[in-house]
Amino acid sequence: MAAIGVGAYFVIGGGGGAGGLEDDGAHKLTTPATALTEYKRVGEGNQVSDSDTAKDMEKSGVKSGTAVVGQWSTADFSNYDPQDPSTIPDQSELLTAKGFTMVGGYGEIADPQTALDKFFASIQKEVKESSSSDSNTMQNAELVGEPEEVEIDGAVAKCQSTKSTNALTKKESTDWFCAWADYSTVAMVSPGDNTSTGVDKDTAIDITTKLREEVRVKA
Repeated sequence: MAAIGVGAYFVIGGGGGAGGLEDDGAHKLTTPATALTEYKRVGEGNQVSDSDTAKDMEKSGVKSGTAVVGQWSTADFSNYDPQDPSTIPDQSELLTAKGFTMVGGYGEIADPQTALDKFFASIQKEVKESSSSDSNTMQNAELVGEPEEVEIDGAVAKCQSTKSTNALTKKESTDWFCAWADYSTVAMVSPGDNTSTGVDKDTAIDITTKLREEVRVKA
Protein backbone atom coordinates (compact mmCIF):
# COMPACT_ATOMS: atom_id res chain seq x y z
CA MET A 1 0.00 0.00 0.00
CA ALA A 2 3.06 2.25 0.20
CA ALA A 3 2.85 3.72 -3.28
CA ILE A 4 -0.68 5.10 -3.01
CA GLY A 5 -0.84 8.89 -3.24
CA VAL A 6 -1.21 10.78 0.03
CA GLY A 7 -3.87 13.25 -1.09
CA ALA A 8 -6.25 10.48 -2.13
CA TYR A 9 -6.74 9.48 1.51
CA PHE A 10 -8.40 12.71 2.55
CA VAL A 11 -11.32 13.37 0.20
CA ILE A 12 -14.14 10.89 0.82
CA GLY A 13 -17.25 11.41 2.97
CA GLY A 14 -18.16 9.91 6.33
CA GLY A 15 -19.88 10.69 9.62
CA GLY A 16 -20.22 9.95 13.33
CA GLY A 17 -19.18 11.27 16.70
CA ALA A 18 -16.06 10.82 18.85
CA GLY A 19 -17.97 9.48 21.87
CA GLY A 20 -16.05 10.53 24.97
CA LEU A 21 -12.54 10.54 23.50
CA GLU A 22 -10.30 12.93 25.43
CA ASP A 23 -8.23 15.63 23.75
CA ASP A 24 -4.65 15.33 25.07
CA GLY A 25 -3.34 18.38 23.23
CA ALA A 26 -1.65 19.10 19.91
CA HIS A 27 0.54 16.32 18.50
CA LYS A 28 2.37 15.67 15.25
CA LEU A 29 3.54 12.53 13.45
CA THR A 30 7.22 11.74 12.95
CA THR A 31 9.15 9.11 10.98
CA PRO A 32 12.01 7.96 13.25
CA ALA A 33 15.03 6.17 11.79
CA THR A 34 14.21 3.10 13.93
CA ALA A 35 10.74 1.97 14.98
CA LEU A 36 9.63 -0.87 17.27
CA THR A 37 13.28 -1.76 17.97
CA GLU A 38 14.00 -3.88 14.89
CA TYR A 39 12.53 -1.90 11.98
CA LYS A 40 14.67 0.61 10.08
CA ARG A 41 13.18 3.43 8.04
CA VAL A 42 13.33 3.05 4.25
CA GLY A 43 14.46 6.39 2.82
CA GLU A 44 13.95 9.66 4.61
CA GLY A 45 10.21 9.64 5.27
CA ASN A 46 8.09 12.40 3.80
CA GLN A 47 6.11 15.29 5.24
CA VAL A 48 3.94 17.31 2.87
CA SER A 49 2.22 20.55 3.81
CA ASP A 50 1.53 22.11 0.42
CA SER A 51 -1.74 23.95 -0.13
CA ASP A 52 -3.38 21.22 -2.24
CA THR A 53 -2.73 18.52 0.37
CA ALA A 54 -3.89 20.84 3.15
CA LYS A 55 -7.15 21.50 1.27
CA ASP A 56 -7.73 17.78 0.76
CA MET A 57 -7.12 17.10 4.44
CA GLU A 58 -9.45 19.90 5.52
CA LYS A 59 -12.29 18.30 3.53
CA SER A 60 -12.06 15.31 5.87
CA GLY A 61 -11.78 17.38 9.02
CA VAL A 62 -8.02 17.92 9.43
CA LYS A 63 -7.47 21.68 9.62
CA SER A 64 -4.01 23.12 8.87
CA GLY A 65 -2.90 19.63 7.97
CA THR A 66 0.51 18.16 7.16
CA ALA A 67 0.64 14.73 5.46
CA VAL A 68 3.19 12.15 6.59
CA VAL A 69 4.43 8.96 4.89
CA GLY A 70 6.93 6.49 6.32
CA GLN A 71 8.11 2.94 5.60
CA TRP A 72 10.11 0.66 7.87
CA SER A 73 11.61 -2.78 7.23
CA THR A 74 13.78 -5.38 8.92
CA ALA A 75 15.74 -5.57 5.64
CA ASP A 76 18.69 -3.21 5.25
CA PHE A 77 17.73 -0.46 2.82
CA SER A 78 20.46 1.96 4.01
CA ASN A 79 22.24 1.84 0.63
CA TYR A 80 19.09 1.73 -1.47
CA ASP A 81 18.75 4.29 -4.26
CA PRO A 82 15.31 4.28 -5.94
CA GLN A 83 17.02 5.36 -9.17
CA ASP A 84 19.38 2.36 -9.09
CA PRO A 85 17.61 -1.04 -8.87
CA SER A 86 20.94 -2.79 -8.25
CA THR A 87 21.06 -1.27 -4.74
CA ILE A 88 17.97 -3.10 -3.50
CA PRO A 89 18.75 -5.70 -0.77
CA ASP A 90 19.43 -9.28 -1.86
CA GLN A 91 16.37 -11.41 -2.48
CA SER A 92 17.41 -13.80 0.27
CA GLU A 93 17.22 -10.91 2.75
CA LEU A 94 13.90 -9.68 1.41
CA LEU A 95 12.35 -13.15 1.68
CA THR A 96 12.81 -13.03 5.46
CA ALA A 97 11.84 -9.38 5.86
CA LYS A 98 8.95 -7.85 7.75
CA GLY A 99 7.84 -4.26 7.61
CA PHE A 100 5.07 -1.71 7.68
CA THR A 101 3.95 1.49 6.00
CA MET A 102 2.33 4.47 7.69
CA VAL A 103 0.34 7.05 5.76
CA GLY A 104 -1.41 9.83 7.63
CA GLY A 105 -1.32 13.40 8.76
CA TYR A 106 -1.67 15.83 11.63
CA GLY A 107 -3.38 19.13 12.33
CA GLU A 108 -6.52 20.24 14.15
CA ILE A 109 -9.27 17.57 14.19
CA ALA A 110 -12.59 18.65 15.70
CA ASP A 111 -14.31 15.26 15.25
CA PRO A 112 -11.95 12.24 15.24
CA GLN A 113 -14.71 9.76 14.38
CA THR A 114 -15.74 11.69 11.28
CA ALA A 115 -12.10 12.08 10.25
CA LEU A 116 -11.54 8.33 10.71
CA ASP A 117 -14.65 7.43 8.71
CA LYS A 118 -13.62 9.66 5.82
CA PHE A 119 -10.01 8.51 5.94
CA PHE A 120 -10.97 4.84 6.03
CA ALA A 121 -13.49 5.26 3.21
CA SER A 122 -10.83 6.86 1.03
CA ILE A 123 -8.42 4.00 1.77
CA GLN A 124 -11.07 1.51 0.67
CA LYS A 125 -11.76 3.51 -2.48
CA GLU A 126 -8.08 3.66 -3.34
CA VAL A 127 -7.60 -0.09 -2.81
CA LYS A 128 -10.55 -0.88 -5.06
CA GLU A 129 -9.40 1.51 -7.79
CA SER A 130 -5.80 0.30 -7.67
CA SER A 131 -6.78 -3.35 -7.85
CA SER A 132 -8.96 -2.76 -10.91
CA SER A 133 -6.36 -0.70 -12.81
CA ASP A 134 -3.44 -1.85 -14.93
CA SER A 135 -1.01 -1.01 -12.13
CA ASN A 136 0.61 -3.78 -10.11
CA THR A 137 0.84 -1.55 -7.03
CA MET A 138 -1.63 -3.58 -5.02
CA GLN A 139 -0.90 -6.92 -6.68
CA ASN A 140 -4.64 -7.44 -7.32
CA ALA A 141 -5.56 -6.67 -3.72
CA GLU A 142 -9.18 -7.00 -2.70
CA LEU A 143 -10.91 -5.95 0.49
CA VAL A 144 -12.24 -8.75 2.68
CA GLY A 145 -15.33 -8.24 4.83
CA GLU A 146 -16.16 -4.93 6.46
CA PRO A 147 -14.10 -2.57 8.64
CA GLU A 148 -14.10 -3.53 12.31
CA GLU A 149 -13.91 -1.04 15.16
CA VAL A 150 -11.03 -1.85 17.51
CA GLU A 151 -9.72 -0.51 20.82
CA ILE A 152 -6.64 1.70 20.73
CA ASP A 153 -6.21 3.79 23.85
CA GLY A 154 -6.64 7.50 23.21
CA ALA A 155 -8.03 7.13 19.69
CA VAL A 156 -10.87 5.80 17.60
CA ALA A 157 -9.72 3.03 15.27
CA LYS A 158 -10.78 0.53 12.64
CA CYS A 159 -9.11 -2.41 10.93
CA GLN A 160 -9.86 -4.40 7.78
CA SER A 161 -8.26 -7.26 5.90
CA THR A 162 -7.17 -7.51 2.29
CA LYS A 163 -6.32 -10.48 0.12
CA SER A 164 -3.54 -10.10 -2.42
CA THR A 165 -0.60 -11.82 -4.08
CA ASN A 166 2.79 -11.13 -2.50
CA ALA A 167 4.93 -9.50 -5.21
CA LEU A 168 8.07 -11.24 -4.00
CA THR A 169 6.96 -14.71 -2.94
CA LYS A 170 4.07 -14.92 -5.44
CA LYS A 171 1.97 -16.50 -2.71
CA GLU A 172 -1.54 -15.41 -1.81
CA SER A 173 -1.57 -13.34 1.37
CA THR A 174 -4.33 -12.13 3.68
CA ASP A 175 -3.25 -9.10 5.69
CA TRP A 176 -4.91 -6.67 8.07
CA PHE A 177 -4.35 -2.93 8.12
CA CYS A 178 -5.54 -0.46 10.76
CA ALA A 179 -6.22 3.27 10.97
CA TRP A 180 -6.65 5.58 13.95
CA ALA A 181 -7.79 9.16 14.55
CA ASP A 182 -7.61 11.46 17.55
CA TYR A 183 -7.88 15.24 17.97
CA SER A 184 -4.63 15.97 16.14
CA THR A 185 -3.49 12.90 14.18
CA VAL A 186 -4.94 10.37 11.75
CA ALA A 187 -3.00 7.53 10.14
CA MET A 188 -3.13 4.11 8.53
CA VAL A 189 -0.60 1.38 9.34
CA SER A 190 -0.22 -1.51 6.89
CA PRO A 191 2.11 -4.31 8.07
CA GLY A 192 3.60 -7.02 5.87
CA ASP A 193 5.56 -10.23 6.49
CA ASN A 194 7.27 -12.09 3.65
CA THR A 195 7.85 -15.12 5.89
CA SER A 196 4.14 -15.86 6.29
CA THR A 197 0.87 -15.95 4.39
CA GLY A 198 -0.37 -12.81 6.07
CA VAL A 199 -0.50 -10.50 9.07
CA ASP A 200 -3.46 -11.26 11.33
CA LYS A 201 -5.74 -8.74 13.01
CA ASP A 202 -4.23 -8.93 16.49
CA THR A 203 -0.72 -8.41 15.10
CA ALA A 204 -1.87 -5.43 13.02
CA ILE A 205 -3.52 -3.86 16.07
CA ASP A 206 -0.43 -4.45 18.18
CA ILE A 207 1.92 -2.90 15.60
CA THR A 208 -0.42 0.06 15.03
CA THR A 209 -0.78 0.71 18.76
CA LYS A 210 2.96 0.55 19.44
CA LEU A 211 3.87 2.59 16.37
CA ARG A 212 1.38 5.30 17.31
CA GLU A 213 3.03 5.59 20.71
CA GLU A 214 6.42 6.10 19.06
CA VAL A 215 5.62 8.37 16.11
CA ARG A 216 3.01 10.62 17.75
CA VAL A 217 4.80 13.36 19.70
CA LYS A 218 3.86 16.68 21.28
CA ALA A 219 3.68 19.49 18.72
